[in-house]
Amino acid sequence: MEEYVQEALQQGFIRPSTSPTASSFFFVGKKNGSLRPCIDYRALNDQTLKFTYPLPLVPAALEELRGARIFSKLDLRSAYNLIRIRRGDEWKTAFSLLSNLYN
Repeated sequence: MEEYVQEALQQGFIRPSTSPTASSFFFVGKKNGSLRPCIDYRALNDQTLKFTYPLPLVPAALEELRGARIFSKLDLRSAYNLIRIRRGDEWKTAFSLLSNLYN
């Protein structure tokens, strides 16, 4: 766990926090035997306003691609860590790990 913290701090994925709240952090085993970090944000999700607009229909989404000639593939290896949290809301994503707080 300490190795994960040091690596994530160096990469800038997490940083120390002074948040008044925190979610729990744990690892879940994957089929290949490695571990995947997980944060239990269910309490935060229960208080979040839901996006009320429906997803676009598949034909409408494909219509947006009509006439396109170049397609690219995004590197999704660490895509979750690339999502920006609105300034001022970072405290909501705090989690406790090794008796310290991070977000």
